[in-house]
Amino acid sequence: MKKLFRILCALAAVFVLGSCNPSEEEQKPNEEATVAYEGGLFVLCEGSYGAGNSSLWHYNPESKEVTADVFSTANDARLGDVGQSLYMYNGLLFVVVNNSGVVFALDRTTGEVKGMIDDLTSPRFIAIDASGTKGYISQMYTNELITFDPRTLERTGSVALEGVVGSEQMVVWGDRLFIASWSNDHKITVLDTDTDEQITTFEVGVQPYSMVLDKNDTLWVVCDGGNEYSELPEGVEMEAPSLWKIDAETFAATKTQTFEPGGYFRSRLGINGEGDTLYFIYDAVWAIDVAMGELPAEPLIAIEGWGQYGIGIDPVSEEIYIADAKDYVSNGEVLRYNSQGELIDTFEVGLLPSKFAFFSE
Repeated sequence: MKKLFRILCALAAVFVLGSCNPSEEEQKPNEEATVAYEGGLFVLCEGSYGAGNSSLWHYNPESKEVTADVFSTANDARLGDVGQSLYMYNGLLFVVVNNSGVVFALDRTTGEVKGMIDDLTSPRFIAIDASGTKGYISQMYTNELITFDPRTLERTGSVALEGVVGSEQMVVWGDRLFIASWSNDHKITVLDTDTDEQITTFEVGVQPYSMVLDKNDTLWVVCDGGNEYSELPEGVEMEAPSLWKIDAETFAATKTQTFEPGGYFRSRLGINGEGDTLYFIYDAVWAIDVAMGELPAEPLIAIEGWGQYGIGIDPVSEEIYIADAKDYVSNGEVLRYNSQGELIDTFEVGLLPSKFAFFSE
């Protein structure tokens, strides 16, 4: 009962952030919601900063059916302010809502809230250790990771990271947790997930932005190089964006690609189910063979405009989903391609789509 009360209070807080003042009745889960999600994927739309209008959508690629506002339908509440990331695990869909300072754990078949971690500073991403007994939440404006139990959805503590200013995307490999320190930094931290002791911290390019692990136990990292607003440590300067590979066993880090100075990564890294091809958006959609580690002569998909800044790869079908925010003030669109880069279909979603989570993950 206490957990339910806390969840309902948090939903009420999300409403407040969305400039609403709902009654107590409106804060209760929507028991009449009958929508069931049994496959396909979820699309997270960030919404406008400060407006509390982020949203969660579902898409069924077989029927091409689009379901809007999954969270609102199931819970009679707004999702909150700035939908940051999604993480699918053990029948749950974790939704990180950055500016609202909350992580929701949803039943992935109904969208109903089953638990939450709130009162967070600046939550960004979720990672769960190999045993399934410990979860981590990264935070951009503090070097403190928040820990929780994925089985009970209870907050269990925190881990202070030394030598970095914040934490961003995370990757689990065995009993190690790799943590990128993105904003105003240039380091990767490695944590022992059994003890939460910091094993090491090493340098890569400026502002490591995103990471994925390939089939060869190689960690791939894109670094955006910083910008004129970055407050970098003394002696560290803005540089060209770069792609790095890191041996997960030895931590040996090698730069494999340098991009044009001032260039802009419009998506985080994606990887296919086989773990042999990297994907990202950099003026076009690129597919990189992990054995090569460099851009091919031609992009996989040519794109127009500047709104595309999210990418997702279905691990089974290897279909490619591109989130297009268009003009950033109206509803966005998702474009679905096959693995050869041929357009299959498109569908409309909410404001600023950026992240995907697949049932097949």
